[in-house]
Amino acid sequence: MKVRYIGRSGFLVEWRSCYWLFDYFTGEIPDLDAGKRVFVFASHNHGDHWNPKVLDLSRKHPDVHYVLSSDIEAAEANSAPRTITRVEPEKQYELADREEQTIRLTTLRSTDAGVAFLLDYLGKCVYHAGDLNHWVWKEEPEAYNKEMTAAFEEQMSRLKGVVIDVAFVPLDPRQEEYYYLGLEGLLATAKVKRVFPMHFGRDFSVIQKYRKERGANLGETILMDIRRGGEEWEFDL
Repeated sequence: MKVRYIGRSGFLVEWRSCYWLFDYFTGEIPDLDAGKRVFVFASHNHGDHWNPKVLDLSRKHPDVHYVLSSDIEAAEANSAPRTITRVEPEKQYELADREEQTIRLTTLRSTDAGVAFLLDYLGKCVYHAGDLNHWVWKEEPEAYNKEMTAAFEEQMSRLKGVVIDVAFVPLDPRQEEYYYLGLEGLLATAKVKRVFPMHFGRDFSVIQKYRKERGANLGETILMDIRRGGEEWEFDL
């Protein structure tokens, strides 16, 4: 598997016969192999997770399949003939690569908007949280934060005991002392082998901050360091 950090919450995952592009907002999409199907996943309609310009990818690449949260405007998404699967929270879907190998998609309900993606493919599991996170803020009233905690824990219960090979999860420094809650909530629920932080804006330092302050809580999970847009990794699962 190859993983490329595009920016914000955007990642490109490359498999032998397909690509998965998650939550493209800004950054450079590299040249893609025309022999592979491209799945473009958009978790919700917020401007830092969904850029309609990604629809232009279907003009450049011969085989693009869009998987869009149902809160993305239909008129915008369907402005030209394209292969689109529209998804809703807490549902299951089946996709297929060009070799007709099944990609099983389970959606979770975001604690903000739209969905999170849990994908099973070739015996491996990949999770992209979108904006499903433990959004606790010290400036919010206690009732709000309790409600957020309950909503987050309800969704995490759906991942109890799941083995996730690669996870893309918010680590947002704007939450100040609560920045780690979503990441550690996932790690306490599922068995995560490798995690890529996201949603940190340009503050890459939050990754090392977490490693220094709370790295002992990672257990056997590998926390991936990200230092710049366009950075790429290749590893065996």
